[in-house]
Amino acid sequence: MALEKDQIEEEILRLKEEIRELAKRGSRIPDESSIEDIANYIKYLTEERERTNKVLVSLTEKITQLEKKMNETETYEAEQITGSFEPLIEVPFSDVDVKILNFIKASADEMIYADQLKEFMNYKGRNAACARLNALCKIGFLRKYQLGHKVYYKFDAGKATKALIISPPQ
Repeated sequence: MALEKDQIEEEILRLKEEIRELAKRGSRIPDESSIEDIANYIKYLTEERERTNKVLVSLTEKITQLEKKMNETETYEAEQITGSFEPLIEVPFSDVDVKILNFIKASADEMIYADQLKEFMNYKGRNAACARLNALCKIGFLRKYQLGHKVYYKFDAGKATKALIISPPQ
């Protein structure tokens, strides 16, 4: 703040000197009202500079935050490439669940609905198929999509890349 006061005082001295130079050249000497106008302009300029400085500080903080996020992302990607990331999580599955996941991955769109699973697993009703699909959805290996009157289930590769699926030997 002291630096700004010094700059203001220097600007006032410079303006006074400029007024004296104009007076020496034969220009009319400004009256009291124009000196007040100059003072008001200087006050306005200092207030505007303060507002601008606040905006610049805000922008600098936002840029710093963005740089931090970019560095974190680059670090994460580098860890993924070098292999120094979290170990896989072991998830135990029954042979039926593994069979369901393989069926979903092998389907044309990697999406199925309960009736397709009912036919594939030879279930008598749709409830068993829905229960199995919902259980896999609950632990995060499937995503649920409501399309029209049917609920489709799609394999979520994001969860599966962080997990090691353990199933009993067949």
